Amino acid sequence: MCGRFEGKMRIYGAALLGAAFFLSHAVLSAQDLPESVIRMIERQSEDGYGGHEALVEYLTELTEHPVDINRADRETLEGLPGMTPFMIVSLLEYREEFGAVASGAELALVDGFDMGKVRDLIPFISFGTVGTRRKMDLSGRALFRTRWNIRRDDEDADGLPVPLLTKIKASSGGRYGAGLTLESDAGEHTFPDFYSAFLSVRDISLSRDGCYVLKSAVVGDYSLRFGQGLVLWNGFSMSGLSSPSAVLRMEAGVRPYSSTDENGYFHGAGLTVAFPAGVEASVFYSDNGQDAKVDGHYFTTKPEDGLHDNAADIAAKDAMRERLAGVNVSWRGKWLKAGMTGAAYSYDRLDGRRKSYYNAHLRYDGWWGNASLDFMLSLRGTRIFGEAALDKDLDFAGIVGAVCPLLSDAELAVVYRYYSKDYIATHAGAYCRSNVNNEHGISAAVRWSPVRDVVLSSNAEYTYYPFARFGVREPSHSFRMSADCSWESGTGHSLYGKLIWSRDGGRQTSQARVRVEYEFMSPGGFGASTRAEGCWSGEVGGLIYQQAAYTARSGRFRCAVRATVFWTQGWDSRIYCYEGDVPGSFSVPAYYGKGAGLYVLLTYKPAVWLNLNLKCSLSGYEDRSKDALGLRFQLTVPF
Repeated sequence: MCGRFEGKMRIYGAALLGAAFFLSHAVLSAQDLPESVIRMIERQSEDGYGGHEALVEYLTELTEHPVDINRADRETLEGLPGMTPFMIVSLLEYREEFGAVASGAELALVDGFDMGKVRDLIPFISFGTVGTRRKMDLSGRALFRTRWNIRRDDEDADGLPVPLLTKIKASSGGRYGAGLTLESDAGEHTFPDFYSAFLSVRDISLSRDGCYVLKSAVVGDYSLRFGQGLVLWNGFSMSGLSSPSAVLRMEAGVRPYSSTDENGYFHGAGLTVAFPAGVEASVFYSDNGQDAKVDGHYFTTKPEDGLHDNAADIAAKDAMRERLAGVNVSWRGKWLKAGMTGAAYSYDRLDGRRKSYYNAHLRYDGWWGNASLDFMLSLRGTRIFGEAALDKDLDFAGIVGAVCPLLSDAELAVVYRYYSKDYIATHAGAYCRSNVNNEHGISAAVRWSPVRDVVLSSNAEYTYYPFARFGVREPSHSFRMSADCSWESGTGHSLYGKLIWSRDGGRQTSQARVRVEYEFMSPGGFGASTRAEGCWSGEVGGLIYQQAAYTARSGRFRCAVRATVFWTQGWDSRIYCYEGDVPGSFSVPAYYGKGAGLYVLLTYKPAVWLNLNLKCSLSGYEDRSKDALGLRFQLTVPF
């Protein structure tokens, strides 16, 4: 038993004492990403990972349709950001013994939770108090966004002077959905240059007894995430050793796609059906255009930036097609989940890219494919997981790991991966340092809370590259380790510190980073935060920012102002730093050179059916001619 309480009456007093704290923070928290998620994405940006827009889309959906913490099953709880295996087991056992959790303050008293963790979860959960919609109620949002930049060296644009983005998403009864995305970058000649659309259904009973259920079906654009990502995984991932439990990837199957990445999605149809005894099966087919510069029957390059502002890039737009078909079958029991994934795919052009020392073995022509087996063993709070895969030429890739609660306040994760140099899976997204090939590595992470509201974390990773990689012509290795500490008081103060050191033996480079952050939020809605960071990599860099924010108690108005000063000796000492942005957007710019920046972010809700957002940013550089004034405007109409 994870709980330490003798009965419900014991916790009601503490719940009432903590209620004011959570109520005073609810409005701001519902508009911001949790600090734990921000730090994870900053880490992913430093490591070169993408998928931020899809992650923000997912979190936005959770805020609009929060998970009922008292009714959610284990699988649903695993999809919440920051929920560790121990927290899930602890919550399920608490519910079984004491019944429903009444508030965030009560949840903070459950083993494995504290005020900081609950504050991160509050935007994404409910306690059964949200009214149930009628079956055919319609809800959704329409969004329009644009940006205008004025630079000192500004030139007349040959196409659109500003980027344009329109998104419309709607759902009915929580089961039927539709979405449309229209987007053009500045300089492109038409609107939309890119469009994406989908129709979806989920949780539809196919039999009177409810034993057969259509869990999800999508026609149009969709994403696929199965196993640990050795065969099919596009969109975002919670992976990264910022939290030990985050190394375990929780598959999402077939999901609608509504982001603006013009390459990371499938176009066609896919569905998942649940059968009796815990069996699920997914089938999918895609016929999608790919940007490519072609020469006769060959493609010579595959641009992936989605920018079509000149004749060559316009000619490359969707010049090649990819066809993909596949299936996933899984079984989930009380303590074991096992799955099988298979996919076959091909381009309608042959590979004519220039061969080099690092990519000569990573090419294919005609039909190709991958197959894998994955498993996850769940024993109370412990998860043991893995996946093994082969490609068409029987090249192997495998990953295995475990996430284990040492105590109620400590957690350990270990992951080992073996990716052969010749393994080819064009849609893989498993945990790795570069690509899902040419890597042997082991990672370990630990998280410990010695006292309530204080969390210590550390991780280390060693990677061996048995073959040449970009910039390194021989076998090599790398090592990375970090340690961080966070503290949050019940009076609105929080402090965070982090130290990172890495060494790339192939490039003979080392880097060290240190970061300190302080944040304060008053019950009246006023807040302030300060951050200082330094980087040493042969070059030296530093960054300091000061931010002030205010949120009205009504939640209708919010303002944030940040001033940043940075000085680095070059690109190698760059510093990634999260910036607030309009809802549904995420900014993690890389600061390098010498300069300063200022931005103001305003949010105003004049009515329940209208949200207005404006970001004004000004930056100046001492060492290069790139001063800029930027305006970003977004209008959102929820319905």
